[in-house]
Amino acid sequence: MRVVNSLLLKDNKILLLFKPSRKKWFLPGGKAEFSEHVIQTGCREFFEETGLQLQSAELGAVTTIVVEEESDQTEWMLYTIKGTHATGELNKENREGTLAWHEIGELDTLPMFEGDRLIIKHLINSNQPIVSTQFYTPSYDLIKVISSHNTELK
Repeated sequence: MRVVNSLLLKDNKILLLFKPSRKKWFLPGGKAEFSEHVIQTGCREFFEETGLQLQSAELGAVTTIVVEEESDQTEWMLYTIKGTHATGELNKENREGTLAWHEIGELDTLPMFEGDRLIIKHLINSNQPIVSTQFYTPSYDLIKVISSHNTELK
């Protein structure tokens, strides 16, 4: 499975989606369709969830997500694209939850998956793409991160 999420960074703020079902903040995104290019997926999903057309989108992160089950492991790919501006009118709510702008300084206090926080911080502070593998427990507690930038959380 391929999932693509999108970071829009504007005026030192990022646009995040709060999903009540997970009680966490996420970058807007969703699943890639068969043979769809990941940048196209990111832009399409961003529009579907926000009402905004992401401009100047570039690939920022490629992440292998590994969930360690009791007797097995599951794996899927997460691609994160980054845009610096968007056009259109923001939809404050969608079928997934509520959208809101957040100051960059709030990132450490928002409820979100730690691996997502790592990717977001990297993309805010660097123009270099990051490639990583994130290992999670079945309840999505981060176990460890192996990264192209030698960033390890645990």
